[in-house]
Amino acid sequence: MSKWLANWCHVLVLCRNKLRQNYLHYQPLYHCPESRQHTFADPDEIAACTQAPDYGAFLFLYTSLLKQEPGSKVKTLLLKRSNMDSSIELKALALDALSHTLPTGIAVLDSSFRYVCINSILAEFNGVDIQQHLGRTVEEVLPDLADSIMPLLQQVRDSGKAILNFSIVGNNHNTEQSQWSGSYIPLFNAQQQVCGIAVVALNRTMDWFVQQTRKNDLDRLRKILDNMFSFVGILSPDGTVLDANKPPLELAGLTLDQVRNKKFWQCFWWQHDADVAKRIEIAVQNAKAGQISRFDTSVQMKDSIVIIDFMLAPVYDEQQQLSFLVPSGIEITNRKRSEQELQDSETRFRRVFDSTADGLICIDSLGLITLANTRALQMFGYQAGELTGQAVEILLPERYLKHHPALRQSFMLDPTTRPMGQHRELCAKRRDGTEFPVEIGLTYLEGDKKAAVLATITDVSAAKEARQNLQRIIDEKTTLLSERTLLLNEVHHRVKNNLQIVSSLLSLRSRNATPELKQVLLESQLRVRTMALTHQLLYEKRDFSSVPLANYLRQLCQLVRQTLTNAGFISFDFSLMDEKIVLALEKAIPCGLLATEILTNSIKHAFPSQQKAQVHLSLVQNNQRITLQIGDNGIGLPKSIELGQGNSLGMQLIPAFIAQLGAEVELNRQSGTMYSIHFLSGRD
Repeated sequence: MSKWLANWCHVLVLCRNKLRQNYLHYQPLYHCPESRQHTFADPDEIAACTQAPDYGAFLFLYTSLLKQEPGSKVKTLLLKRSNMDSSIELKALALDALSHTLPTGIAVLDSSFRYVCINSILAEFNGVDIQQHLGRTVEEVLPDLADSIMPLLQQVRDSGKAILNFSIVGNNHNTEQSQWSGSYIPLFNAQQQVCGIAVVALNRTMDWFVQQTRKNDLDRLRKILDNMFSFVGILSPDGTVLDANKPPLELAGLTLDQVRNKKFWQCFWWQHDADVAKRIEIAVQNAKAGQISRFDTSVQMKDSIVIIDFMLAPVYDEQQQLSFLVPSGIEITNRKRSEQELQDSETRFRRVFDSTADGLICIDSLGLITLANTRALQMFGYQAGELTGQAVEILLPERYLKHHPALRQSFMLDPTTRPMGQHRELCAKRRDGTEFPVEIGLTYLEGDKKAAVLATITDVSAAKEARQNLQRIIDEKTTLLSERTLLLNEVHHRVKNNLQIVSSLLSLRSRNATPELKQVLLESQLRVRTMALTHQLLYEKRDFSSVPLANYLRQLCQLVRQTLTNAGFISFDFSLMDEKIVLALEKAIPCGLLATEILTNSIKHAFPSQQKAQVHLSLVQNNQRITLQIGDNGIGLPKSIELGQGNSLGMQLIPAFIAQLGAEVELNRQSGTMYSIHFLSGRD
């Protein structure tokens, strides 16, 4: 190969130009068909490059145009290379090796921007074979990029100054966008004229892609952070604000410029409280020392103070050097409020739970005690915490232990709020083994994850003793009442019998009496029988405290009609009688005697003609006030006669009975006689 290269030759083509003088142009050998060969224009001096067919070396040769006589034929001259400088050969070899080794695109353009040579990297990017580059202009090979790169090539050729590290963005032959960093370096001949341009292109597509991806990621991250309701920032290691997302800025009515380059603890967010600002400053110092700080703190916003879960963490680079600090926060105002409300609710619950008079024990589905209030601990003789985690059977007498687990499981299968051990007496066991009677209510508590039962336990020892004492008293009182009832029954029976005896004696005495005396005895007999009727009703009712007044008045009217010989023609009207009214014994007797005197007087004096005689009675009650009306449709009581006046004993007794009854009496003389008697139903 070296021998071939040492004997490298150039082909000189003598051509005839009809329009100009004949020049012998130097033309490089392109190793292509003769139809592809052509002559260059007429530069004073050109640089030529030939490529050996079996070796990739580039060789730069210089020659001058040789003027020929007109009419000369085209000649091919073979110039034999000899004594080539070894340094030039070495440079050519090095250039060839580098062009195939470095990840760099390399090409050489002549002054007309034709490709003289190009390596495979740049050819592959252009999407054109190496051989198809040679001899063609940049505009022919890269028509899509010509508008952007041709002005640069012309500038380099015309100015002789290189353009280094400019960016080229375009689509390769696969229509994939790529980016290159290019440099155009002018090549000078011996006369220091630009005879060509060296093209160096470095593929920056991956770097550009990484940079673009990073930019897109940062933009995406910025959008995410700005749309999150979280506070995120970036600080320098000394606590200077470098960046912050939108939420903390907008909620505080700030812009990024107002906080950037300020110390974090001196920003608006912390100025409402000096202690808070100091705590933030300490957190920055701790983060600078490699410590992560996290705590809840207050933050000043535009219109309010909110609570955030704050964290400040250091961030290190690959060399474990502190790069920056990242403060972050999530608003937890509502959560803190809920936590406070829950805490307050738990406090209230605990106060109620511990202050209730009943023992309260919470049991889980496995029958283990999870909570017991103070009263339950006192009731069973345990200290705080001793019952927690214990099986509930620890509180039961031994006789219940066999069946209680099954009963507990049965309750959990069909939980309902109900008393425990209905219709039977329950006992519980204290720590010392003593038993005491209890009442237990079961309340099912359904939670999110597990169920529980609240047992409400009442120590009924005192209640049981009280019931026993009460029952003993009741039994004693019942015995006494029975004895008293028998006694009263006997008393009323004897009083009634004695009154009947008196009535019989009066009846016997009246048989031989004068008419005047007979009438007096008859009226006295009626009064005695009235009192006897009261005791008879009490005896029949078996209630010695009161008399049903309506029934008493009806029987009294029948008694008057039966006793008085001339009362058969009288009819009685009881249509307005309140059957619910009852009257105590001490008022029933004077009320009956008063009614007897009024009825006797009406029968004796109101109906001289004994035609259509009617006596009506009404009995009503308004609250405690009773009104008894007794009236007739007779001739009426003369105006000259007032209550308590007159010669008859009855008229004289009426005021006495009114006084005993504590009543008020109204007398109406229109359309007969009407007595309205008002008195209270209770005892005086």
